[in-house]
Amino acid sequence: MNKITFLVLLTCIWVLLSCTEDNIPSPQKEFQIIGSKLLRNGKTVHYKGVNAMQTFGLGNGDLMDDWKIEIVREFIGNLEEQPITGNAIKAKNGVWYHSLEKIVAQNRAHQKITILCPFGWFKNGDMVLFSGLNPRDQDFYEGYKLKMHQIAEHFKDQPDVWIEVWNEPYHWNNQNNYSHSKWLADMQDMVRNLHQVEGFESIIVVPGNEQGQSEDAILSKGKELLKIDPTLLFDLHAYEKWLLNTTESDIRTRILKMNENNFAVIMGEVGVQNVGDVMPVKHFLDAMKSTQTTTLAWLWNQNSKYNNALLTNEGQPNSTAANNQWGSIYRDFLRQ
Repeated sequence: MNKITFLVLLTCIWVLLSCTEDNIPSPQKEFQIIGSKLLRNGKTVHYKGVNAMQTFGLGNGDLMDDWKIEIVREFIGNLEEQPITGNAIKAKNGVWYHSLEKIVAQNRAHQKITILCPFGWFKNGDMVLFSGLNPRDQDFYEGYKLKMHQIAEHFKDQPDVWIEVWNEPYHWNNQNNYSHSKWLADMQDMVRNLHQVEGFESIIVVPGNEQGQSEDAILSKGKELLKIDPTLLFDLHAYEKWLLNTTESDIRTRILKMNENNFAVIMGEVGVQNVGDVMPVKHFLDAMKSTQTTTLAWLWNQNSKYNNALLTNEGQPNSTAANNQWGSIYRDFLRQ
């Protein structure tokens, strides 16, 4: 065999080996997280959106379009009974719930990403909200895992549907036996629960500590959590610990520190009122714009008397002196 024939044969063998199943590059996923960047079809993106409660009734998609909403975080208040598919059902608490499938379909029809997030569990005749709770300490935790597994199974092939594991866990001031190690163990278990669904590759959203307002647990234990899934998206909520006694520069510094540590972050909630008086918000939104951080307002709701509602009863921006012109300020932010 001469040298040329040998090289040709060797090249053919190398090509065949390179094309085995294990060596073929997988197709690029629509959504990816690389370091601190969220990518869509290979390009860095960030989104502006709202939290919504469409489980109680499908909203006006055209109005969302008018406001330029790109991403919607959906409230699941009764996780156990929440229908995943089919028609609306009447639950044990007497409330009608629309299926997640129909909510996602409407959001998708208007080119919006959906984040599905569990907020509560109906227990002994009462609604138990997840905010402030230690997840694995709850007696309904195994039921929670089962339902989240079912949701992941249904939406696993729908990349525009992201799943958040829990809304606002742990005490706002790190009490009730909280530790960063507890945060890590809980998040590892909840993330693994979703990955037990074969073929599930959708974006998983993980909250911070202190009812979602603190990034301390992420900075302390986030890199260890990323060992089981390097593509997690971390969710922080902007209320007192972001809006009061802060400047735009302060907020920008906190976000950039997360980015510098290769944590991809979204601000999953921001509103003008939480447990105290109405708060300023424009300096926060300016920081989100300058850092190009995905941001979602609380709340897309028609309720003139609720300061956090973006809409009046008539569907106009809910903007009064009492809520610091919240509806108009956020609509302007969305349209920038």
